[in-house]
Amino acid sequence: VAKLTLENFYSTLLTQHEERETRQKKLEKAMDEEGLPDEEKVMRRSQHARKETEFLRLKRTRLGLDDFESLKVIGRGAFGE
Repeated sequence: VAKLTLENFYSTLLTQHEERETRQKKLEKAMDEEGLPDEEKVMRRSQHARKETEFLRLKRTRLGLDDFESLKVIGRGAFGE
């Protein structure tokens, strides 16, 4: 089970890295097609890097009870909650 978990973790990690590289290449291609000046390219690259960092940070956060809204109580627990 541990081996399978580690293999899954690292394969997902590699896939996510490839996806980030693909998005970066797509951005570079779009900027080249638009014929942007170098200053604009630098600004867009930094914006892209900031968004990627924020996305990765959000993926690492764990969900808690505060992240959800209670709609309806459908029962009580066995411990009299």
